[in-house]
This record gives sequence, structure tokens and C-alpha cells, in this order.
Amino acid sequence: MPFDDLAKNELISILELIDQAQRCSGASGLQSLILNAALLLEAEFTVCGLARTGTDGLPVVTSYVNGNYPEEWVRRYIESAYHRKDPVVRFHTKYALTQTWTNVFRQFEDKAARQVVNEASDYGLRFGITGALYVPEMDNIAMFTFAGRADKFGSHHKRIADILSLHFTRALAGCARESLFATGHRLDDEGHPKEREGKAW
Repeated sequence: MPFDDLAKNELISILELIDQAQRCSGASGLQSLILNAALLLEAEFTVCGLARTGTDGLPVVTSYVNGNYPEEWVRRYIESAYHRKDPVVRFHTKYALTQTWTNVFRQFEDKAARQVVNEASDYGLRFGITGALYVPEMDNIAMFTFAGRADKFGSHHKRIADILSLHFTRALAGCARESLFATGHRLDDEGHPKEREGKAW
């Protein structure tokens, strides 16, 4: 695959992130990984996690690690079960690929989706890009989201996220298998927080 569409400094950053992903361990390692990727992707905020379609046909976020999403928004999102309405989660539990939020939002214009989008924008989460890949051994979709206040996420960002997604998914799956998410969160089948019991996965 040719990489002449990427600048030398971007290629160096991508290689460094791939190396970091291969050595990643635990929630703190994943948090550091996605925060470093956010710098490359010019994002203000980032989060990652696993999701799947529930028995009722609606999406369920099964676990996540917050890079630097506003804690108040994360709490509100979980308490209100917004993962069931969130157009990004709804899209990526059906389609495991990288997509900008602008394109996703065009496909989900129902009242529930608009509510989540409008409330998220109050926290600076107005535009973004999400990379997603299916993890067969977990029957979950790994998602990596990068967001911000400005509409700067386009095909170039999508290209970079596509390259990183496979490596980041391996890191996320590996950490989940190791049950090392002391600073992450695990949710039950309805998307409610599980009892911590010392670990989150």
C-alpha cells in the first residue's frame, strides 16, 4: 500500500503508535495510546471501548476506557443509557469500519439520535471520527473515537485511523483478555456499570 499521501512526520508518528500498541498493557496503557493518537489526529477528546448488539437489537457498550472525555458527560451518557440512542454506536455495531461523524449523523436523524448529538455538543463533542473493527473471539466491536469542537476530520484523518485501527484493536482485545482495566469500566448487558470488584473487565 503506498503511503505517499502521508507526510514524513505522520509516518513516524504512526510507526511510534503501532509500536506503543504492540507493547500496550492495561487501561492506563490504552489511555496513553489513544491520547497520543489524538494528537496525531488533531482531536481534543478520545475514548475507546467494546460494544455489541444486545438481545433487544439495540447497541450495548460492554466496556470502555476514557481517554479524556469530560467526566460529567461520561457519567450522564452511562446513567441515561445513551449508547442505545447514540448514532455513532448504532452505526458501528452494524458496520465495522472507520467513518466521520458527519457521515454517520446523516444516516441517523431520528429524535433520539439528535438528542444525544445535541447534548454531546454542549461538552465540545461536536465533530469526530470513529474507527471500528470486529473482534470475533469476543463477539464485540472495538471502537476508537476521536472528537473535538472543530470540523477538521476528513479523508486524511480517516486514512490514518484506518491504518491504526487494526493495531489498536489488538491492543484493546489483549488488554480485555488480561482483565487489567483497573481504570476502565465494564458494563452489564443493559449497559449499566458492573460492580468493580477490583477490576473492570
